[in-house]
Amino acid sequence: MVPERRRVEAGALLYTSAPFGLFLATFANQQVQSVLFPGRPEVSWRYVFLCGLLPAAVAFVVRLFVKEPERWKSAAAGSTPTVSELFRPEYRAFTLSGFVMALTALVTWWSCNAFIPTVARGLAQSVSQGMAPEAAQKLGVSWVTIATNSFNLGGLIGTLLTIPAAKHLGRRQMFTIYYLLSAAAVMATFGLNLAPFQRLYMYFFIGLTVFGIFGSFTFYLPELFPTRLRGTGAGFCYNVGRLITAGGPILVGRIASQSANPLESAMQALFWVGAVPLVGLLTMPWVIETRGRALAD
Repeated sequence: MVPERRRVEAGALLYTSAPFGLFLATFANQQVQSVLFPGRPEVSWRYVFLCGLLPAAVAFVVRLFVKEPERWKSAAAGSTPTVSELFRPEYRAFTLSGFVMALTALVTWWSCNAFIPTVARGLAQSVSQGMAPEAAQKLGVSWVTIATNSFNLGGLIGTLLTIPAAKHLGRRQMFTIYYLLSAAAVMATFGLNLAPFQRLYMYFFIGLTVFGIFGSFTFYLPELFPTRLRGTGAGFCYNVGRLITAGGPILVGRIASQSANPLESAMQALFWVGAVPLVGLLTMPWVIETRGRALAD
Protein backbone atom coordinates (compact mmCIF):
# COMPACT_ATOMS: atom_id res chain seq x y z
CA MET A 1 0.00 0.00 0.00
CA VAL A 2 3.05 2.29 0.43
CA PRO A 3 5.16 3.64 -2.46
CA GLU A 4 8.48 1.80 -2.71
CA ARG A 5 10.49 4.97 -2.13
CA ARG A 6 8.88 5.23 1.32
CA ARG A 7 9.02 1.59 2.38
CA VAL A 8 11.87 2.13 4.89
CA GLU A 9 10.15 5.03 6.64
CA ALA A 10 6.78 3.27 6.60
CA GLY A 11 8.23 0.03 8.00
CA ALA A 12 10.17 1.68 10.82
CA LEU A 13 7.25 3.93 11.77
CA LEU A 14 4.99 0.89 11.81
CA TYR A 15 7.29 -0.82 14.29
CA THR A 16 7.20 2.14 16.69
CA SER A 17 3.87 0.62 17.75
CA ALA A 18 5.92 -1.96 19.71
CA PRO A 19 7.71 0.43 22.10
CA PHE A 20 4.60 2.63 22.31
CA GLY A 21 2.54 -0.44 23.20
CA LEU A 22 5.04 -1.45 25.85
CA PHE A 23 4.95 2.06 27.33
CA LEU A 24 1.18 1.71 27.65
CA ALA A 25 1.49 -1.80 29.10
CA THR A 26 4.00 -0.57 31.69
CA PHE A 27 1.69 2.31 32.61
CA ALA A 28 -1.30 -0.03 32.93
CA ASN A 29 0.69 -2.44 35.09
CA GLN A 30 1.90 0.33 37.39
CA GLN A 31 -1.58 1.83 37.80
CA VAL A 32 -3.24 -1.51 38.50
CA GLN A 33 -0.50 -2.85 40.76
CA SER A 34 0.28 0.32 42.71
CA VAL A 35 -2.97 2.30 42.67
CA LEU A 36 -5.94 -0.05 42.25
CA PHE A 37 -4.61 -3.19 43.98
CA PRO A 38 -1.54 -2.25 46.05
CA GLY A 39 0.05 -5.20 47.79
CA ARG A 40 -2.12 -7.74 45.94
CA PRO A 41 0.00 -9.09 43.07
CA GLU A 42 -2.01 -12.35 43.02
CA VAL A 43 -5.02 -10.29 41.81
CA SER A 44 -3.56 -7.31 39.98
CA TRP A 45 -2.03 -9.25 37.06
CA ARG A 46 -5.49 -10.50 36.05
CA TYR A 47 -6.74 -6.94 35.55
CA VAL A 48 -3.60 -5.99 33.64
CA PHE A 49 -4.39 -8.82 31.23
CA LEU A 50 -7.98 -7.59 30.92
CA CYS A 51 -6.65 -4.22 29.72
CA GLY A 52 -5.50 -6.06 26.61
CA LEU A 53 -9.13 -6.37 25.50
CA LEU A 54 -9.25 -2.63 24.73
CA PRO A 55 -6.70 -2.51 21.88
CA ALA A 56 -7.90 -5.91 20.69
CA ALA A 57 -11.41 -4.50 20.27
CA VAL A 58 -10.07 -1.47 18.38
CA ALA A 59 -8.00 -3.73 16.12
CA PHE A 60 -11.03 -5.87 15.36
CA VAL A 61 -13.04 -2.82 14.26
CA VAL A 62 -10.17 -1.40 12.18
CA ARG A 63 -9.71 -4.77 10.48
CA LEU A 64 -13.21 -4.53 9.02
CA PHE A 65 -12.07 -1.57 6.91
CA VAL A 66 -8.67 -2.89 5.76
CA LYS A 67 -8.42 -3.43 2.00
CA GLU A 68 -6.08 -5.87 0.28
CA PRO A 69 -3.34 -4.24 -1.84
CA GLU A 70 -3.98 -4.56 -5.58
CA ARG A 71 -0.40 -5.72 -6.07
CA TRP A 72 -0.94 -8.63 -3.72
CA LYS A 73 -4.33 -9.58 -5.21
CA SER A 74 -2.75 -9.83 -8.65
CA ALA A 75 0.12 -11.99 -7.40
CA ALA A 76 -2.12 -14.18 -5.25
CA ALA A 77 -4.24 -15.30 -8.17
CA GLY A 78 -2.01 -18.36 -8.69
CA SER A 79 -1.35 -21.34 -6.42
CA THR A 80 -1.08 -21.03 -2.65
CA PRO A 81 2.52 -20.41 -1.49
CA THR A 82 4.22 -23.00 0.72
CA VAL A 83 7.15 -22.89 3.11
CA SER A 84 9.05 -25.41 0.99
CA GLU A 85 9.20 -22.86 -1.82
CA LEU A 86 11.35 -20.63 0.37
CA PHE A 87 14.15 -23.19 0.09
CA ARG A 88 14.16 -23.46 -3.67
CA PRO A 89 17.58 -22.54 -5.11
CA GLU A 90 16.41 -19.09 -6.26
CA TYR A 91 15.08 -18.15 -2.79
CA ARG A 92 17.23 -20.13 -0.35
CA ALA A 93 19.90 -17.45 0.17
CA PHE A 94 17.24 -14.81 0.83
CA THR A 95 15.44 -17.02 3.34
CA LEU A 96 18.64 -17.79 5.26
CA SER A 97 19.65 -14.11 5.24
CA GLY A 98 16.39 -13.03 6.83
CA PHE A 99 16.31 -15.95 9.23
CA VAL A 100 19.78 -15.51 10.74
CA MET A 101 19.33 -11.76 11.20
CA ALA A 102 15.94 -12.23 12.87
CA LEU A 103 17.18 -15.10 15.03
CA THR A 104 20.16 -13.07 16.30
CA ALA A 105 17.94 -10.14 17.22
CA LEU A 106 15.22 -12.25 18.81
CA VAL A 107 17.51 -14.32 21.04
CA THR A 108 19.19 -11.16 22.32
CA TRP A 109 15.95 -9.22 22.81
CA TRP A 110 14.02 -11.90 24.66
CA SER A 111 16.93 -12.87 26.87
CA CYS A 112 17.33 -9.24 27.95
CA ASN A 113 13.69 -8.15 28.09
CA ALA A 114 12.31 -11.20 29.92
CA PHE A 115 14.50 -10.52 32.96
CA ILE A 116 14.01 -6.77 33.33
CA PRO A 117 11.63 -7.25 36.32
CA THR A 118 13.92 -9.85 37.91
CA VAL A 119 17.02 -7.67 37.61
CA ALA A 120 15.27 -4.44 38.64
CA ARG A 121 13.63 -6.01 41.70
CA GLY A 122 16.89 -7.70 42.67
CA LEU A 123 18.74 -4.39 42.44
CA ALA A 124 16.04 -2.71 44.52
CA GLN A 125 16.33 -5.42 47.19
CA SER A 126 20.07 -4.85 47.36
CA VAL A 127 19.53 -1.25 48.53
CA SER A 128 16.30 -1.70 50.53
CA GLN A 129 17.79 -3.45 53.54
CA GLY A 130 16.22 -2.01 56.68
CA MET A 131 13.24 -0.49 54.85
CA ALA A 132 9.68 -1.24 55.86
CA PRO A 133 8.20 -4.05 53.71
CA GLU A 134 5.70 -1.72 52.03
CA ALA A 135 8.39 0.82 51.18
CA ALA A 136 10.67 -1.91 49.84
CA GLN A 137 7.86 -3.23 47.65
CA LYS A 138 7.12 0.25 46.24
CA LEU A 139 10.81 0.73 45.50
CA GLY A 140 10.85 -2.55 43.58
CA VAL A 141 7.82 -1.55 41.52
CA SER A 142 9.28 1.89 40.74
CA TRP A 143 12.64 0.41 39.70
CA VAL A 144 10.96 -2.07 37.38
CA THR A 145 9.12 0.86 35.80
CA ILE A 146 12.35 2.87 35.40
CA ALA A 147 14.22 -0.03 33.78
CA THR A 148 11.30 -0.92 31.51
CA ASN A 149 10.70 2.66 30.38
CA SER A 150 14.42 3.17 29.78
CA PHE A 151 14.45 0.04 27.59
CA ASN A 152 11.34 1.11 25.70
CA LEU A 153 12.49 4.70 25.17
CA GLY A 154 15.78 3.42 23.79
CA GLY A 155 13.84 1.03 21.56
CA LEU A 156 11.69 3.84 20.19
CA ILE A 157 14.69 6.01 19.31
CA GLY A 158 16.66 3.05 17.96
CA THR A 159 13.72 2.04 15.76
CA LEU A 160 13.60 5.50 14.19
CA LEU A 161 17.38 5.52 13.68
CA THR A 162 17.10 2.47 11.41
CA ILE A 163 15.64 4.83 8.79
CA PRO A 164 18.80 6.89 8.12
CA ALA A 165 21.03 3.87 8.79
CA ALA A 166 19.29 1.69 6.21
CA LYS A 167 18.93 4.42 3.60
CA HIS A 168 22.44 5.87 3.80
CA LEU A 169 24.57 2.93 4.90
CA GLY A 170 22.64 -0.03 3.50
CA ARG A 171 21.07 -2.98 5.28
CA ARG A 172 24.24 -4.99 5.83
CA GLN A 173 26.17 -2.12 7.43
CA MET A 174 23.11 -1.23 9.49
CA PHE A 175 22.96 -4.75 10.94
CA THR A 176 26.72 -4.72 11.56
CA ILE A 177 26.59 -1.45 13.53
CA TYR A 178 23.52 -2.40 15.55
CA TYR A 179 24.89 -5.83 16.51
CA LEU A 180 28.29 -4.44 17.49
CA LEU A 181 26.63 -1.82 19.67
CA SER A 182 24.17 -4.41 21.05
CA ALA A 183 27.04 -6.53 22.30
CA ALA A 184 28.73 -3.48 23.84
CA ALA A 185 25.52 -2.30 25.54
CA VAL A 186 24.63 -5.69 27.04
CA MET A 187 28.14 -6.48 28.23
CA ALA A 188 28.62 -3.01 29.72
CA THR A 189 25.27 -3.07 31.52
CA PHE A 190 25.84 -6.43 33.17
CA GLY A 191 29.64 -6.53 33.30
CA LEU A 192 30.75 -3.12 34.57
CA ASN A 193 30.90 -2.32 38.27
CA LEU A 194 27.97 0.10 38.39
CA ALA A 195 25.76 1.42 41.15
CA PRO A 196 22.38 -0.36 41.18
CA PHE A 197 20.48 2.79 40.16
CA GLN A 198 22.88 3.46 37.25
CA ARG A 199 22.33 -0.05 35.94
CA LEU A 200 18.62 0.68 35.52
CA TYR A 201 19.33 3.53 33.12
CA MET A 202 21.82 1.43 31.15
CA TYR A 203 18.74 -0.37 29.84
CA PHE A 204 18.29 2.68 27.60
CA PHE A 205 21.35 1.67 25.58
CA ILE A 206 20.19 -1.94 25.42
CA GLY A 207 16.87 -0.70 24.10
CA LEU A 208 18.56 1.65 21.63
CA THR A 209 20.41 -1.25 20.01
CA VAL A 210 18.87 -4.61 20.93
CA PHE A 211 15.31 -3.29 20.62
CA GLY A 212 15.98 -0.67 17.97
CA ILE A 213 17.14 -3.11 15.31
CA PHE A 214 13.62 -4.54 15.12
CA GLY A 215 12.56 -1.41 13.29
CA SER A 216 14.37 -2.83 10.27
CA PHE A 217 12.57 -6.16 10.01
CA THR A 218 9.29 -4.58 8.94
CA PHE A 219 10.99 -3.44 5.74
CA TYR A 220 13.98 -5.78 5.36
CA LEU A 221 12.20 -9.14 5.51
CA PRO A 222 9.51 -8.19 2.94
CA GLU A 223 12.23 -6.83 0.63
CA LEU A 224 13.77 -10.28 0.32
CA PHE A 225 10.80 -12.03 -1.33
CA PRO A 226 8.53 -11.58 -4.33
CA THR A 227 4.98 -10.44 -3.67
CA ARG A 228 3.49 -13.93 -3.79
CA LEU A 229 5.91 -15.23 -1.12
CA ARG A 230 6.32 -12.03 0.86
CA GLY A 231 4.04 -12.87 3.77
CA THR A 232 5.16 -16.50 3.89
CA GLY A 233 8.85 -15.61 3.75
CA ALA A 234 8.77 -12.80 6.31
CA GLY A 235 6.55 -14.86 8.62
CA PHE A 236 8.83 -17.90 8.41
CA CYS A 237 12.05 -15.96 9.09
CA TYR A 238 10.60 -14.12 12.06
CA ASN A 239 8.35 -16.68 13.70
CA VAL A 240 10.61 -19.72 13.43
CA GLY A 241 13.22 -17.47 15.02
CA ARG A 242 10.79 -16.77 17.86
CA LEU A 243 10.24 -20.49 18.39
CA ILE A 244 13.97 -21.17 18.70
CA THR A 245 14.39 -18.09 20.88
CA ALA A 246 12.32 -19.64 23.66
CA GLY A 247 15.49 -21.42 24.80
CA GLY A 248 17.22 -18.14 25.70
CA PRO A 249 14.99 -16.99 28.59
CA ILE A 250 14.64 -20.60 29.79
CA LEU A 251 18.42 -20.97 30.00
CA VAL A 252 18.97 -17.65 31.77
CA GLY A 253 16.11 -18.38 34.18
CA ARG A 254 17.41 -21.84 35.01
CA ILE A 255 20.89 -20.50 35.73
CA ALA A 256 19.46 -17.81 38.01
CA SER A 257 17.07 -20.13 39.85
CA GLN A 258 19.76 -22.67 40.73
CA SER A 259 22.03 -20.13 42.37
CA ALA A 260 22.19 -18.90 45.94
CA ASN A 261 22.32 -15.36 44.52
CA PRO A 262 19.78 -15.25 41.65
CA LEU A 263 20.50 -11.61 40.77
CA GLU A 264 24.24 -12.13 40.42
CA SER A 265 23.76 -15.33 38.40
CA ALA A 266 21.18 -13.71 36.12
CA MET A 267 23.49 -10.78 35.45
CA GLN A 268 26.40 -13.10 34.67
CA ALA A 269 24.23 -15.05 32.23
CA LEU A 270 22.94 -11.83 30.65
CA PHE A 271 26.52 -10.62 30.22
CA TRP A 272 27.19 -13.62 27.98
CA VAL A 273 24.00 -12.92 26.05
CA GLY A 274 26.06 -10.05 24.67
CA ALA A 275 28.02 -12.64 22.69
CA VAL A 276 24.92 -13.55 20.65
CA PRO A 277 25.05 -10.48 18.35
CA LEU A 278 28.80 -11.05 17.95
CA VAL A 279 28.03 -14.55 16.66
CA GLY A 280 25.44 -12.99 14.36
CA LEU A 281 28.19 -10.82 12.89
CA LEU A 282 29.93 -13.97 11.63
CA THR A 283 27.00 -14.52 9.24
CA MET A 284 27.22 -11.01 7.79
CA PRO A 285 29.02 -12.07 4.57
CA TRP A 286 25.90 -14.05 3.62
CA VAL A 287 23.42 -11.24 4.39
CA ILE A 288 21.63 -10.03 1.26
CA GLU A 289 21.83 -6.27 0.61
CA THR A 290 18.48 -4.87 -0.56
CA ARG A 291 19.13 -1.12 -0.61
CA GLY A 292 18.03 0.37 -3.93
CA ARG A 293 16.48 -2.86 -5.15
CA ALA A 294 12.93 -2.75 -6.49
CA LEU A 295 10.42 -5.07 -4.87
CA ALA A 296 10.03 -8.21 -6.94
CA ASP A 297 6.63 -9.30 -8.18
